[in-house]
Order: sequence, then C-alpha cells, then structure tokens
Amino acid sequence: MARIRTIKPEFPQSETMGKVSRDARLLFILLWTIADDLGRTRGASRMLASLLFPYDDDARDLIPAWLDELEDAAAIRRYVVDGDTYLEIRNWLKHQKIDKPSGPKCPGFDEGSPRPRESSPPDMDRDRDMDHDRDRDRSLSAAPTAAEVPRETGGQEVETLAADLGTNPDDVRRVFDHWRTEWGHPKAVLDDKRRKLIRLRLRDYAADDLCRAITGYRNSPHHTGQNDRATVFDDIGLLLRDAAHVDAGLRFADQPPRADQSALTRRNVAAVEDWVPPEDRLAAS
Repeated sequence: MARIRTIKPEFPQSETMGKVSRDARLLFILLWTIADDLGRTRGASRMLASLLFPYDDDARDLIPAWLDELEDAAAIRRYVVDGDTYLEIRNWLKHQKIDKPSGPKCPGFDEGSPRPRESSPPDMDRDRDMDHDRDRDRSLSAAPTAAEVPRETGGQEVETLAADLGTNPDDVRRVFDHWRTEWGHPKAVLDDKRRKLIRLRLRDYAADDLCRAITGYRNSPHHTGQNDRATVFDDIGLLLRDAAHVDAGLRFADQPPRADQSALTRRNVAAVEDWVPPEDRLAAS
C-alpha cells in the first residue's frame, strides 16, 4: 500500500542527489511512497515502472539506468532474497520520521545477500525457468575468472577459458570492437573485466544480438546525452550490464522512440490512430 511521505526543504540541495539525474531524483522520491516503514520495497524494474510511472511508456527501459545511478550514489542498495529482488533506501530515518512504524513488509538486507543478477527480474510473471537460471548462475560463479589466468602466457589461457564457458573468443572481440566503433572509443582496451562481462552475456545472447543492442542504445535520448546532466551513458559495462539492459537495447533497436514527441504525445497519437467512429463500431457489431 502506498504511504504519505514528506520531503524535507533541504532535499534539493543534497550533494548526493546532485550526483544523479533529475529522473533518478524523481524515482528516489517516488520509491518512498511504496517503501515499508523500514525503507524497503520490491525492486523489480518492471513492477516499479508500472507502479510509479504508469503513464510513461519508456519508463520500463529507463528505470534500470536510474536505479544504477541511485545505487552508485549510495542512495539505495539492491539485494536478492529467495530469488526475489528488493531494494532498501539508505539512511531511511534521515528522510522520514515514522511515528508508529508497522512491521516489515520485505526481508532485510544482510552482508550475505547476493546482488540482483538483473536490474529487472521478472518478479511480476515468474519465469518458469527460474530454477534453471539459478543453477546456471551457480555454475558461472564456480568458473574461474579471467583475472585468475596468468598474464605471461600470451592469452592462450583466456581463449581456453572462453571455450570452457561456451563462448567463442572471436565473438568476444567482435562485440567489443563493435562497441568501440559504434560509440567512438578507438582507444578503449578489452581488459579482463570487460572480457568477462561479454562472455557472460554471450551465454544468453548471440553476438549479433549484443551488437544490435549496443547500436540500439543510439536511439535512446537518455543514453546519448539528452538528459538534464547532458551526460552520455555509453560504457559497455552499462549497456551490457545484465539481461535487462540488453533487452532494453534490443527494444530501442526495434522500436526507436520518436525524438520529437514526448511519451504523452505518443500515447495521444496512438489513441487517435486507434479511434473508430461510432457508426463504424455499430456497423461492425
């Protein structure tokens, strides 16, 4: 159940909030209205989009990036309990004064809580293959990382490791080179962290799909710098951070938003295009 919350007058001057975009600040405030009296709520991106931005068609694709901003600024932390994603608002009692707190509605965070594998897990319509995904994640966590491969061997172990994880090292290089070219980073280096990230995504997506998702983000006004911070969000670690980000990039590729129309305008246009005169409706019935 949504709750009435308060905003302190000094909130706009918060240095922490000054580090995030205007959209992320709005999301942060809206999270207060659905958090329980301990500052916790469910953290699935799709659910948050439907509850907090019901009239904004693009919110589902943009919320993962806003959550990333808030987590990077230490305003929230996300965690997983029994396969479900939750988030906790840090310094909750500095933001809200709770006179008669009710009991917790969500499990709390502890140091042993894993981080979400995806920013937007399908909490609203549970994936039938959840158990399979958990087993796959456990197998991935047990696999050696590129950081464990001796550097003096000239990279042979890296190629062997990629083969062991079911990925083609040529695909890893192809995805990375595509990102460098598409986003103009000719001097970027394929280090161990980026190599591992691309390998993990290649377990679920073809190299062509990852390249298409990277290109798709060129259609995102937010990621190309049309935001209140005038900042381009184009790091490959963000674009391929998890399955939710890849899926968002693919949607941007397949259904690029109209740059000259707001979300409200696009909904109004769709409503007009779908409108059928009353006499036609009667004739059809």
